[in-house]
This record gives sequence, structure tokens and C-alpha cells, in this order.
Amino acid sequence: MTLITPGLEEARTDELLLSVHNSLSALRREITALTERVVAGEDVKNAELKSKGSDLSTALVNCQKLELTLAEVRQKRSRIAQGGYALDLDAAGVEVRCALGRLRTCASARTVSK
Repeated sequence: MTLITPGLEEARTDELLLSVHNSLSALRREITALTERVVAGEDVKNAELKSKGSDLSTALVNCQKLELTLAEVRQKRSRIAQGGYALDLDAAGVEVRCALGRLRTCASARTVSK
């Protein structure tokens, strides 16, 4: 039987989300610095601007994916009993059906009630 415990996956996803948010903050600072250089009249290479734009886009997509995953984990957790644990009844049903199948084979019976 599978025992579902909350928190582990949520903590991991929270950690990843924080990491992506930190990366976004650092990237934002870099883009702000580039913008200031452009406004000051400095010659900024187009490749540098494109690279930062690409980095920002990738980081935003990763952040959105992680936020969705975190929302799913939290929704799944909200369905778990107040004690913090729940039984996976689908997995338990599979295990029972397998055990009945073994009994059926062992006893050479035609059918075993469900």
C-alpha cells in the first residue's frame, strides 16, 4: 500500500521556485545596468542585449512551470487528511486484485468475488 506524505515535494518545489526568483532578480539587475549603459550613450552590443532577453524569457518560463507545479502540489496536499497522511486507495485496490489473482491461481478456483 502506498502512503502519501505531504511536504517533501512541496519543499523541493518551493526551493526551486526561490532559486528561479533569485535568478530573475539577478537578471533584472543586469538588464537594468544594460539599460543605464544604453541611456548613458554607451555602445552596447546587440548580441549582449539579445542574450539577456533570451535569458529573461527562459527564466520566466521556468518560473511559470514551477509555480504551476507548486500549485498542483498544494492542491494535492489540501486533499490529504488533517493528520498529514493519506492512503492511496487506487494502489491498495491494485494490490488487493493482485493478491486475489494469486489466491485464484493457488486454489485453482474459477472466480473469487471482488
